[in-house]
Amino acid sequence: MEPPAAVDFFFLAVTWLGSLHLLLPAALAVAALPVAGSHRFEALLPGVSLGLGALLTHALKLLVRRPRPQVDQLLVTLPADWSFPSAHTAQAAAFFLALAFIARRRLPPRPAAAAMVVALCTVVLVGWSRVHLQVHFLSDVLAGGLLGALIAAAVLRASHRLAATP
Repeated sequence: MEPPAAVDFFFLAVTWLGSLHLLLPAALAVAALPVAGSHRFEALLPGVSLGLGALLTHALKLLVRRPRPQVDQLLVTLPADWSFPSAHTAQAAAFFLALAFIARRRLPPRPAAAAMVVALCTVVLVGWSRVHLQVHFLSDVLAGGLLGALIAAAVLRASHRLAATP
């Protein structure tokens, strides 16, 4: 067996950007940020989006029960849960897109656009890392990304409605 290539090391690192081990502390850090006045609740939205994303993804895994790809030489330990949808991708999408949507609301256009690009690239890289590491099928990743994006959008929309309610 040959040692992992540089691209393997890159994707081994990138895949952590979708892990709850990294995203939960990040959500807590965002929630602790000082935010002025009536926008204080927005700091909670990435964590809410992440939590819903994790719960719904794992519920879908139990419902669908799709086995993971069968591979001879894995670069990572094959996760013990089911394959569909990709939780790493859904969690990354839910968290990073919620952050980007908030940035779009609160920042000037150029920094907001940059935040959206960084968020989308992060989600794509996390998803591709799961395929590269051979722990998911492409359809698992696409479904996870879509689920996470829909959750982030729904959480932001709900927060906007709650903020508008007297």
